[in-house]
Amino acid sequence: MTLVFPATPGDPADLSWLDQGGEAGALIRAFDWTRAGIGPLETWPQSLRTVTGLLLLSPVPIVLLWGEKGIMIYNDAYSVFAGNRHPALLGSEVREGWAEVADFNDNVMRVGLAGGTLAYRDQELTLVRHGKPEPVWMNLDYSPVLDESGKPAGVIAIVSETTERVLAEERLRRFHEDLEAKVAERTADLERSRVARAKAEQALAQVQKMEALGNLTGGIAHDFNNLLMAVQGSLELLRERMPQEPLLVRLLDNARAGAERGSTLTRRMLAFARRQELKKERVDLRTLVEGMKELMQRTLGGTVAVETQFAPGLPAVEADPNQLESALLNLAVNARDAMDGAGTIVIATDETWVGAGEGPVAPGHYVRLALSDAGSGMDEATLKRAVEPFFTTKGVGKGTGLGLSMVHGLAEQLGGALILHSRVDEGTTAEIWLPAAAPLPDAPVATVPPGPSTGRCASSRTLTILTVDDDELVRATTVEMLEDLGYAVVPASSGAEALSLLDTQCVDLVITDHAMPHMTGMQLAVRLRERYPTLPVVMATGYADLPTGPQLDLPRLAKPFSQASLAEVVSRVVIPAAGP
Repeated sequence: MTLVFPATPGDPADLSWLDQGGEAGALIRAFDWTRAGIGPLETWPQSLRTVTGLLLLSPVPIVLLWGEKGIMIYNDAYSVFAGNRHPALLGSEVREGWAEVADFNDNVMRVGLAGGTLAYRDQELTLVRHGKPEPVWMNLDYSPVLDESGKPAGVIAIVSETTERVLAEERLRRFHEDLEAKVAERTADLERSRVARAKAEQALAQVQKMEALGNLTGGIAHDFNNLLMAVQGSLELLRERMPQEPLLVRLLDNARAGAERGSTLTRRMLAFARRQELKKERVDLRTLVEGMKELMQRTLGGTVAVETQFAPGLPAVEADPNQLESALLNLAVNARDAMDGAGTIVIATDETWVGAGEGPVAPGHYVRLALSDAGSGMDEATLKRAVEPFFTTKGVGKGTGLGLSMVHGLAEQLGGALILHSRVDEGTTAEIWLPAAAPLPDAPVATVPPGPSTGRCASSRTLTILTVDDDELVRATTVEMLEDLGYAVVPASSGAEALSLLDTQCVDLVITDHAMPHMTGMQLAVRLRERYPTLPVVMATGYADLPTGPQLDLPRLAKPFSQASLAEVVSRVVIPAAGP
């Protein structure tokens, strides 16, 4: 496209250079430029005509800011950019035309009229183009326009709006940020899930480890019980028959004391394995603790003080009081040792209710018996292993590592838990959680205990006892102790042999081991109840919980048992036909 200038050079009446300027060119031709302060078109200097003609032919938004006041002259592309501010902007001072950005344009005029240039990329300005303020992003290039004397007489601005691109990039940026945030959140969720899974796997491994240790410990304790049964029984019988020489008696008593210590060790092992024999009854914890304070104080020594804090109105618990006292004493001794033999132990009780998934125990109503010390405490690694059997931080020969294991097993066997809280150099709190006992009925119905059962062979003869045990040493020792008590004894090595012997033998009582191959003691007792309903049966075992299946409420004789315990259970469950 070619500009057409007057045929006669210098003829001011020739305005043909506006002919191809579109709508903006027509508006410029019709505008009263005298009122704008730059005179009629016929008087415009050639420099102003030339730059105006050039911008009118450009498809790019261009505006000329002429003179010191920046009178606005622009093309059709700029009128689109101006929105509903067009055509009022034409011929106006830039400061007044875009009043909302007057300061920005003041700087443009100052720099441009001084001969400088300006360039902005994605410049954000808030403009009113469609009746309300809106953010607009633009690429702006400003250059001075020289007059005939070579001095800056105005500023030309090339405007390229980038709003859509900037907003699109912003949306994309936010999308990426949101995506990154979601990825980060998902990654965090996955990490939390991984950590939770790792903790769950660790907890499961710990449970499996403890279960395996419990099974191993229980099995070892069962075998030890049988060995100790033979040792203790034989020593008792030997004690009655040997010469009463002081040295021999002292040696024998030492052997019996060692066997008793071994028996205590197996009881602790069975407690950890949750297989000890328990005699549950209603226990008031305040009464139990106060009743053993004197014993505890003697055990701990005068440099350890024992304080108690009892919550009022606590319900009773179902527990074996002797085992619970032993557990509390174990915790107190551990606390004393952690405080190097001097300090204060606090024993406290309270109650709590546990909902589904809320605590370390099954949902229900619990009473907590807590013992706290201000001793050396345990780090996290030690705390995790504290209840493992045979694990101890004490020196060699100063502890079996079964104290906490026993308390842990007892609490779980009673339906509760042992919870340990500890910090290094701050002390330890051991909490025994026990299920609260149901309230007693207002008017309990008195029951008359049944009288002792009688054997199936009533006679005036010597009482005959069938003893069943697959372990030859235990069986032989039991036979010797019963015969020493004056009873007739029929031995059997299995449940099948016992049933066979009863077809031809007349007995008044059956004492049977439980853990036997092929037929357990409980299975034998069920068969005996079916055949001989009145025949008394005593279950001799070191296990508290018998396997699932048919169960009978039988008198128990805890292994290893003494001759006195054996005599007591015999006299309790039968009426002898004839004295020994």
